[in-house]
Amino acid sequence: MTSTVERRSGAGLRPRALLLLQATAFLSAAGNGLAAPVVPFLAARFTGDPAHAASAVGLLSASYSLCAFFSAPALGALSDATGRRPVLLLSLVGSAAGYALFGLADALPLLLLGRMIDGLTAGNVGTVFAYLGDTAPDEQRARSFGRVGAMFGAGLIAGPALGALALRLGLRAPFFLAAALTALNAAGSYLFLAESLAPEHRARALSWRRLNPFSQLSGLLRVRHLRPLLTVGALFTTAFVSLQATFALLAKDRLGWGADAVSFAVIAVGATDVCVQGVLLERLVRRLGDARVLALGLSLVVLALATMGLVASHPSAPAFVAAIVAIAAGEGLLTASFSALLSRAAGPAAQGQVQGGHQALQELGYATVPLVATQLYARAGMGAPFWAAAAAAALAGVFLRASVVEAPAPGGGPS
Repeated sequence: MTSTVERRSGAGLRPRALLLLQATAFLSAAGNGLAAPVVPFLAARFTGDPAHAASAVGLLSASYSLCAFFSAPALGALSDATGRRPVLLLSLVGSAAGYALFGLADALPLLLLGRMIDGLTAGNVGTVFAYLGDTAPDEQRARSFGRVGAMFGAGLIAGPALGALALRLGLRAPFFLAAALTALNAAGSYLFLAESLAPEHRARALSWRRLNPFSQLSGLLRVRHLRPLLTVGALFTTAFVSLQATFALLAKDRLGWGADAVSFAVIAVGATDVCVQGVLLERLVRRLGDARVLALGLSLVVLALATMGLVASHPSAPAFVAAIVAIAAGEGLLTASFSALLSRAAGPAAQGQVQGGHQALQELGYATVPLVATQLYARAGMGAPFWAAAAAAALAGVFLRASVVEAPAPGGGPS
């Protein structure tokens, strides 16, 4: 087991640490990519008509995210006090247990329990980003976030492909495979991943205010240079979560696709993400800067979501696939750029707090938006959630213009 501390250096993140973080990102995304496309079809076994199935999918998404909303700030603050490595291990073990229970469930309440266990220990993504914030110099942050993001995309490719094979063993098999991959991720992190947070940068005490999601979010939103960025992130999360909650339903109901076809659509998302974050992102950031790349990503997302809205009324498989690819490209551009901007604004002593607070905002969206999006889908028309998501992404572009993109002075992060 490794116990050394991975320190910041002029050369940037050490190659071994970056490789381990990329492996963590890959296995985490692969596990999620295995399970997510199958959820609507498994939920349908415990419900009746399509409207009830849509509501069940929304409930499962919301149960995970509501738990994660309360746990993410606490885990972020905990990582500021104890280090990133133990929090990452806790998160991975919880996810493995949640996937396993999901696969064993024979009723909707047990499905909910599996998602809640996973949500209460959610924190792997935020912890990985905090690790990068600890170790990557400012000029290399977008590239580091992009490289790790590309491995998330690669995991999204591998996950659905493995899931399609696992489906031959039954509808529950992808969840057991996801549990095994996540457990492998935890074992590798335990054995080989060094700690990134130096002792002199750790929080000395954990107060209730730092563990309370409402207090932490209130404190973050009072920080002037963080407020516009967090608003952009919240609006984009609203748009993207609305898509995630309903695109498989649209493919099933309007295009007649099955679980395997939806899984291969997710593979296209992953392939696009790898190309964008692994190849194009660094060149675009060098030429345009983080804020302009973020604006370009938002523009692609708005256009693609509008196309999905049109597919709902005029079914077209090529248009659907093109929209999915465009959304993946836009998400790949804006996620890494946004993460680099937010990490730079956080300061060296508050990476966990800011990343945990941002994740809490995301999880609040994941808890509420699926319920709204699936109800819009069931009651206002299949295109309604996609048009609403396009409007949210466009509004994020308006707030981006007000964002303060320069790094704060040393010590300028939240206290």
